[in-house]
Amino acid sequence: SELATALPNSGGTYVYIERAFGPVMGTISGIGLWLSLLLKSSFALVGFGAYLAVLAKVPLKSVALISLVLILCLNILGVKKVGKAQLVIVSVSIIGLVALIFGGIISVEPTNLQPAFLNGNMGLYAATAFVFVSYAGVTKVAAIAEEIKNPGRNLPIAMLLALVIVTLLYTLVSFAMVGNIPIEEFSKDLHPVYTLADKVMGHWAGIAAAVLGVVTLISMANSGVLAASRFPFAMSRDRLAPEQLGKVHQKYMTPILAIVITCAMMALVIIFLEVEKIAKLASAFKVMMFILVNFCVIVLRETSVAWYQPKFRSPLYPWMQIFGFI
Repeated sequence: SELATALPNSGGTYVYIERAFGPVMGTISGIGLWLSLLLKSSFALVGFGAYLAVLAKVPLKSVALISLVLILCLNILGVKKVGKAQLVIVSVSIIGLVALIFGGIISVEPTNLQPAFLNGNMGLYAATAFVFVSYAGVTKVAAIAEEIKNPGRNLPIAMLLALVIVTLLYTLVSFAMVGNIPIEEFSKDLHPVYTLADKVMGHWAGIAAAVLGVVTLISMANSGVLAASRFPFAMSRDRLAPEQLGKVHQKYMTPILAIVITCAMMALVIIFLEVEKIAKLASAFKVMMFILVNFCVIVLRETSVAWYQPKFRSPLYPWMQIFGFI
């Protein structure tokens, strides 16, 4: 949040790392961030196909690719259109998940929660690393900072509020799932929200949850393309990528070539990679980027560069950054 208010530019995290550590680290981080977000968005589209399969028998990868084409068109048409669609989708998703939490927590079976760690402490650490990509939304917000009104105020509020809400939702939904359904049943389940709703609230609630899963995951992929495409766009402006990637459409004011290349890479990922490998790769990139971001705050504060004037300052400096790095 501090870095975003000091440098509210397209590219977000890439820009901070490039300014703090120079063009070599900037190039590595820009490519890494681009890959992590497009991997997460590809992961979302595969998940979307799994939930759609509940409603109709469809080929999973083909549906994911068709959806990707629609997302490509929507992103080319501009941020305002994407933003309005996101607001409606996210609102409906949150209402649906809150209803599912209440329905699920009432019927939790304590025996399903034992033992707490099936694979010991290492199992916990592995799971934490595996799901880290779920928090990529923080860097998504920073990546489109240039297109946000009053970033000095709105960016920190958006990031911190989203982080709190999403953490609560993820934790409570996961608790409801594991408390209601034996863990063995989830090992090969690609649509767990549907499974939970169907068990605790009945068949039609399960169908509604599947629809919710379809809409939410499309939304996640959509916002991922919006943010991921801003990394090659920002890199081209710093002459770390071909200048064609920095060109903006005269009517829609969007970086069309950067969007097209991002979607083309996502198509390759969907076709050739397995779901688990996509999630692992995306999480690994995300962990590396968050470590570098914590370093950035320390480097930019301690070097006292004249242009570094954040409107929001991280509390508990430098302990917050040291804890974040660890």
